[in-house]
Amino acid sequence: MVLSKQIALIAALLSAFCVSQLCALPFSSYAKYDVKYGIFSMGEATASLKIYENGTYETEVKAKATGLAATLSGKRVETYKSVGKIVDGRLLPDTLEKFRSSGKKTKLVKYVFDHETKEAAAFEDRCVKSDCTHTSEMLPEYAQNDILTLYHNVALMFGKEGVKELNATAIGSKQPVHVIVPEGKQLKTATKAFGSAEGFYIVVILNQEIFSSDKGELYINLDEDDMTASEAVLKNTTLFGDIWGKRIEKKSEGEWE
Repeated sequence: MVLSKQIALIAALLSAFCVSQLCALPFSSYAKYDVKYGIFSMGEATASLKIYENGTYETEVKAKATGLAATLSGKRVETYKSVGKIVDGRLLPDTLEKFRSSGKKTKLVKYVFDHETKEAAAFEDRCVKSDCTHTSEMLPEYAQNDILTLYHNVALMFGKEGVKELNATAIGSKQPVHVIVPEGKQLKTATKAFGSAEGFYIVVILNQEIFSSDKGELYINLDEDDMTASEAVLKNTTLFGDIWGKRIEKKSEGEWE
């Protein structure tokens, strides 16, 4: 269902936390988000990051439809989990798992990275009740990031390294992602949307049909102290107008350097 896919991907985009250059080890962070259109709840999501003393990480996003969206989608739940290591201050994935359940159907896709040969493989299990099928394939194209590590690393690049624009691909995302620091008209739109709230604004251009919005522009407000997402708005979707994601809970263990 388009609606629940929107919830899940917005949650993934909101899951930008710290990386090793920004926080002392070990470190863990957690946030919870509410996704709405107008006063109506569409879903909720949680995002977490754990960085261990041995230089490895684990990050996970869980999203589920709520209210009418849950009824229409068969109580759809999506989970993204990335595991890997810290290399030069950035997250480098070894595996990405995408799990989806809707009614009696489940789908699990595990992506495995080989960064030395620059290859990636996908292993998929689809089940309807107890009837399951398994497939595997080498992906036609390699990418250094998965859909979760891309946004963690983008937050670092834009907030700390001064990058202003980026086009990138990621395993787990069907289309490239375009990220910019807004200027001119886009900056005015962001400032108005967030009520001139303090923060570091970025715009993600979502080249995916499921969003059916004007250029698929997702405006995100990042906290300037740790570059975590506080809120976001997907502008002018066809069916619902503006869709909002707002953080309602945040906690962490560890110290910022």
